[in-house]
Amino acid sequence: MVVMDPDLTPDDFDWLRQIRAATDAKRDPLPVPRSIASKLAAFGFVKSNDLGDFTITDQGRGALLEQDMRDAEDR
Repeated sequence: MVVMDPDLTPDDFDWLRQIRAATDAKRDPLPVPRSIASKLAAFGFVKSNDLGDFTITDQGRGALLEQDMRDAEDR
């Protein structure tokens, strides 16, 4: 279970979704704003490679799944 921090914003999750899509398509994501990348990396949701690009981790995928389920409940 992933514990969500109240400091994560919808924008953070939007970027995490973009990183997931890029990772799954094996393409480079758009440049992620440093503040968002730092926050996502601090939670272990993304990791960077030698080129400074980010890929989503299993923990990041779990966080998105939880967020999507919460969003569905709110509808």
